[in-house]
Amino acid sequence: MDYFNEIGELGLGSRLKRLSDRLMSDAQSVYTEFELPIQPKWFSLLAMLRAKHSVSVVDASERLGLSQPALSQFCRQLLDEKLIELAADDKDARKKIMQLSAKGIVVLENVQPVWAGVEKAAIELSKEEGNDFYQAVLAFESSLSRKSLLERTKEHLQATKNEEIVFLPFEKKLSSFFNVINTEWVEDMFVLEDIDKKVLQQPEENIIKQGGHIWFAKHALYGIVGTCALLKTGEGEFELTKMGVLSSMRGQKIGEKLLQYVIEQAKAMKVKKLYLLTNKKCESAIHLYEKLGFVHCEKIMQTYGGHYERCNVAMRYQSNT
Repeated sequence: MDYFNEIGELGLGSRLKRLSDRLMSDAQSVYTEFELPIQPKWFSLLAMLRAKHSVSVVDASERLGLSQPALSQFCRQLLDEKLIELAADDKDARKKIMQLSAKGIVVLENVQPVWAGVEKAAIELSKEEGNDFYQAVLAFESSLSRKSLLERTKEHLQATKNEEIVFLPFEKKLSSFFNVINTEWVEDMFVLEDIDKKVLQQPEENIIKQGGHIWFAKHALYGIVGTCALLKTGEGEFELTKMGVLSSMRGQKIGEKLLQYVIEQAKAMKVKKLYLLTNKKCESAIHLYEKLGFVHCEKIMQTYGGHYERCNVAMRYQSNT
């Protein structure tokens, strides 16, 4: 079964590209069959030159909707085949004017019967299934010119942009997000330590199966953007750890919402001791911890601070003091 049938309009661009490639390949087969020294990619430019006799590179680029580099490449190829000639514009010497060479004129005259046959075949294909595919393409291009795919996409996503963050519990399929988000955060300021690698690469074994929990912040538009864990370190005792938000999403208070949620979960679990270990360099994170109820605690530092080389700040949730 054709996979494009499964993804529907989402794969429209790719499907049209595949269709275009197939038609171009068929067209090349036609030229090869009738031993014509031209290539399908030159068709629109050659047809324009036959109709207008001469045209500048800039004008051809604009009228055909091709980039100037692409048009210039075709021009060089046609020059190599001696199908066109180049001349300077009488009014502007910087502008290059293309026109058919004597060889080009002969070749295009000889190709007319074949083009006529291709045109009839294309009309037949366009209408064979009861639709007028060509007219549909014209209408589609008109709609696209009126409003681009980007503009339409942004309109449809605008509603989801302002939706609330939702929080998801750990699932094995989300393990990669836990690893990637936290690795990005740690490596932004520090070096991953062995304990980091162990936990990030195997969160289920090192957190979940040890009685801990992991949550993920999911944005309606951008997907999984943050994560945080509670690592069980004793009876009723948990370390709030591995909290990170994608760098592209920072500054949107996602970290604060995530931390509030995790604190609420800890309260619901009736956690007796909730603490965290961090570094003075993480000033904005420390301010957030203080804002939401964590206080600096020397006892926590003495007991747990040695777990990480980078740890020089220890805090405990104040309601558990």
